[in-house]
Amino acid sequence: MLLVRAITPVRAACLFVAQMLGGLISSVMVRYLFPENFNVRTTLGGGASLVQGVFIEAILTAELVFTIFMLAKEKHRATFIAPVGIGLALFIAELVGVQFTGGSLNPARSFGPCVVTATFDKEHWIYWVGPLIGSLIAVVFYKFIKMLEYEMVSPGADGDPTNDPTMPQKMPMKAQRMRTRLPVLSGLVLR
Repeated sequence: MLLVRAITPVRAACLFVAQMLGGLISSVMVRYLFPENFNVRTTLGGGASLVQGVFIEAILTAELVFTIFMLAKEKHRATFIAPVGIGLALFIAELVGVQFTGGSLNPARSFGPCVVTATFDKEHWIYWVGPLIGSLIAVVFYKFIKMLEYEMVSPGADGDPTNDPTMPQKMPMKAQRMRTRLPVLSGLVLR
């Protein structure tokens, strides 16, 4: 979200710290609240190699991040159901990736369990590199379609006249009121 200027660098740093702490705290809770030792670390499985693991993590992360950009960052009438679309995208990514990589898609998901169990597998790096590459792919693709002005392909298709680039945009009511007051105020100042 930082790379498409949806959030500030300070907020991005706070979110990073919050996610890492969330991964650690949830791992501690799982480890000590359940009677058995659960293996919640993400590891390669299904015969996936390191290169395949990075590729799977990158593609699935790109799919999820691009979905978030299109449903949460782009504002239109259907924005209120963005959580449903994002949840479905996450479900599909997990369904596909869990067998091969554990479906991490987020370094915090893999980092927390590794710290709590004090076990860092040799392939742990793929859970940082894969999502980073996937996020960059999503950013590049998002900026590419924004550059192509995808909104112009089928303007008004979502039935939202406030976001239709072919329609003249109305001024917000507050701006209209200010516009009507300014000549009166400027006349008073000049006299």
